[in-house]
Amino acid sequence: MPPRPSTSISSAFARLSLSRGLQTTAPLPPPTTPLPPSDIPSSSTSAALAHLPPILPSSSSSSLTTLPNSTSEAISLISSQSTSSSGRYVIARLYSRNYLLHPKDILTLPQLKPIQAPGSTLSLTKVLEVGSRDYAIRSQASNAAILKRSMNWKSKRLSSFEGIPEGLVDCNLTILEHTKSPLERILKKKRRKGYKKTIEHKQGYTRLRVGDILLKGEKEI
Repeated sequence: MPPRPSTSISSAFARLSLSRGLQTTAPLPPPTTPLPPSDIPSSSTSAALAHLPPILPSSSSSSLTTLPNSTSEAISLISSQSTSSSGRYVIARLYSRNYLLHPKDILTLPQLKPIQAPGSTLSLTKVLEVGSRDYAIRSQASNAAILKRSMNWKSKRLSSFEGIPEGLVDCNLTILEHTKSPLERILKKKRRKGYKKTIEHKQGYTRLRVGDILLKGEKEI
């Protein structure tokens, strides 16, 4: 059988190299014809977006450039941007951890002792920070570096704790329920000793609901 001519193979390689040469990563030129006009009128679009807040605050806003000179001015600025039930937050320290809390949040903690009946209210005493969207009142303990310096590493506890003074922020937690985790079985075993033991454990938890965050001079609605 006579060998096939190599012209078909060479022409295929030529077409492949030509197609690869046409591929480029350069940006496409701008269109020569203008785009068709939109069917949606600009007046209806602006009217539909009129109720939405701006993405970024305007640079000419003087309320964002002014800084409070006293605690009372900071409280008034926070109150102007938020209410006791919305737009406000606190950072509190519970069980050696910092928690960011908002009104009506549900907080789950290890079981509080002594156990109190559901419906009881507890008051936050260790508040590190309270604020709104743009303003906040912070204590020195809100800085992790300062908390680390005040740590007693032998007992692994805080030797001193300075939060926001009492009376400046008032926030209550309502106990919802006392619950437990699913049953956990832990198997303990020793090799070549014949020791085998199964430990069953249920971790207790307490669920609480965060109430309104009241600043100094405000009353609960």
